Amino acid sequence: MNYIIVSDIYGLTAPLARLLDIIQANTVVIDPYKGELQPFDSEEHYYNKFINDCGHDNYVAKLLNVFNNLTEPTACIGFSAGASAAWRAQLLTGNPHLKKLIGFYPSQIRNHTDIKARVPCRFIFPRTEMHFNVDEVISALACKSQVTCNKTAFLHGFMNAYSTNYDGKAYDEYCELFKSL
Repeated sequence: MNYIIVSDIYGLTAPLARLLDIIQANTVVIDPYKGELQPFDSEEHYYNKFINDCGHDNYVAKLLNVFNNLTEPTACIGFSAGASAAWRAQLLTGNPHLKKLIGFYPSQIRNHTDIKARVPCRFIFPRTEMHFNVDEVISALACKSQVTCNKTAFLHGFMNAYSTNYDGKAYDEYCELFKSL
């Protein structure tokens, strides 16, 4: 199976490139910044850069274009803004080659709980979020066909070494999940 990795607001970073090596499959990275490797900087810097250079709706459109052009069975793994964009784009594509979606801490999904899943979706939520109640969003999503939700003990960004919430133990745990995909 092929994989699409949809980055968070940090884009293509050295830590994300290391994750690709762990997955060891045919992968394509979709990011907000035209595939350019991003240096380390603050979350505030990347949040502003994401909003100014791409934005949520444009990220969805970019990913939808990728989904619509799939020619082989493909799974999508998204992180934060990327996971939320994948959730929205999976509904809009009719391409049968998109087989599943795994989304880590998709915070913007809170604004799109009315969407249905066209493919099996698994969402991995953090213990808590600053801007919304995680349990309420999980409840709204978990009752949907083809959607499963897991709540972790970790915080938003736990898979990204650039995040202040990075957790090496959690990273290792979920990298094992990627190896079994």
